[in-house]
Amino acid sequence: MRAALVPSLLLTLLTIPAFAQTASAQDDRLVPPGQADCSTPRRALSTFLGNLQPDETHPQQAARCFDWGAVGVGEQARQQDIARRLKAVLDARGLYVAMEDIPDVEEPEGDRVQPFANQLPAFYLVRRGSQWVISAESIRHVQSWHEETFAVDIDSYLEDGPAWLRARVFGVAYWQLLALALLIAVLFAVRGLITLIAVNQGTRLLTRLVKRLDGDLLVRAAKPIGTVIVVLLAMWAVPLLRFSVDVNRVILFGLQVAAAVTSVVVVYRFIDVASDIFSKRAEATDTKLDDQLVPLIRKSLKVVTVVIGIIFVLQNMEVDVASLIAGASLGGLAFTLAARDTVANLFGSLSIFADQPFQIGDWVVMQGVEGVVEEVGMRSTRVRTFYSSLVSIPNSKVADGVIDNYGLRTARRCFLKLGLQYDTSPEQIEAFCDGVRAILANNPAVKKDAYHVYFSGFADSALEVMLYFFFEVDTWVEELRNRHLVFLEILRLASELGCEFAFPTRTVHMTTQAEARPIADPARPELDALGATVLAFGPGGALARPEGPQVSHGFYPGFEGSPSAAGAKTDAPGDDPDADVADSRE
Repeated sequence: MRAALVPSLLLTLLTIPAFAQTASAQDDRLVPPGQADCSTPRRALSTFLGNLQPDETHPQQAARCFDWGAVGVGEQARQQDIARRLKAVLDARGLYVAMEDIPDVEEPEGDRVQPFANQLPAFYLVRRGSQWVISAESIRHVQSWHEETFAVDIDSYLEDGPAWLRARVFGVAYWQLLALALLIAVLFAVRGLITLIAVNQGTRLLTRLVKRLDGDLLVRAAKPIGTVIVVLLAMWAVPLLRFSVDVNRVILFGLQVAAAVTSVVVVYRFIDVASDIFSKRAEATDTKLDDQLVPLIRKSLKVVTVVIGIIFVLQNMEVDVASLIAGASLGGLAFTLAARDTVANLFGSLSIFADQPFQIGDWVVMQGVEGVVEEVGMRSTRVRTFYSSLVSIPNSKVADGVIDNYGLRTARRCFLKLGLQYDTSPEQIEAFCDGVRAILANNPAVKKDAYHVYFSGFADSALEVMLYFFFEVDTWVEELRNRHLVFLEILRLASELGCEFAFPTRTVHMTTQAEARPIADPARPELDALGATVLAFGPGGALARPEGPQVSHGFYPGFEGSPSAAGAKTDAPGDDPDADVADSRE
């Protein structure tokens, strides 16, 4: 809503009084001026309004069609004053009587006729004998209506003021022009003051909830508040300017629509402010799913606000919203049938947020798709696959399907079988199994209460050793890094123990016999040497290197290949890089 909404509206309507100075009834008067006819509701109203026009004023005739006997008002001066006050109230409130809607028969349906059933229900005409008159209840309300409409007695100030203020130019009095200019200036000042106060007080109040606030967002939320108050102030002040009924009708109608629209904008902006507060709170939590929940709720509330706002604005424009909704019911049924999948997806998203089977950033497998969850929307869940494509899965299928969430693993399993050659001795196998357990015990990322290393079977080409253990790490990259380190240690262990890893072999039978040559037995370390090697690979052992051999910086993601980075110290022992490399290759 722009800053000059209300002032520009008033400035635009400033030219209307020049050619719109008619009364509360249409120009085609049913009863000639100076005469009275109360035989029908239409003629009674024409008598009342037509005899109080600026060009021809006949207050005595205008007061004829009133139920004076029921209220005990017999003085003609008093009757004429009440008639004038009632006419001034109708003009100031912009209540234009559409004569074609008023029955012109002596006995219409019903016992009363209400020209303004919605805006002024207490004003109506009743039948008294053969005459139609303005009711006694209406007469009793005239004084209170007049006081509510004209909070300031402008007439008394004009009577005491200079005569030139009452002079007219293009159908508008000078005092009206001056008052309108003053009103516009006041509206500008009030709006700026209210916006400043709302921003300062709102910042002080909301900083108790969150430390940082979006200042621009708060200003955008405060401006509509000032606009609403300015519009209400204009609605109170416009009747005091005493424009004609046509001018007031247009101005007040525009102000009512502006008030409805700005009220919706206020709610719309405060949804943004509340979303900003809750999003900052969501950032402080461990789960990332609420980071997606806040935008989803914000979008939903904005849609609801816009729909309710449209209905609210239409009601202020006197549109029969109930009939409009009833007329659209068949189309709404067709729309509902067409949008059943959308509704199912919406409820699926609510189920996801309520059950929270995964979080943003979790590695999941669902509906045959494997990847990392990036976003949960109102219609679909988006998963970034490991080949970098983005897959959208309808939330209804996500809620009903099986979800394998790797991100909720308490530990990451590693299972494999190592094959040793058949010429490996039982002692070497036992030392190898013990050594692998020592390596696992020495790695800080391995879960210490759940690792198993056993000689598990005789395969076709190898003696199989089963490894079953878990890594307690948070990311896949950490898992790969520690798996890499463990496997390097196992290779070094096998080299130290003289164990050879097997590979598939095939026996070939020759028809001729080769010359016999002596074959030396493979070197088999002594039992004490095997035990010493196992202990050396355990915690604090001389050969233990759970961080792996440090031959370079590793060039892991994020490595900076600058000379300063290349010259940084490594975790390998010694200060000489060449010596460290040589040592790691021993």
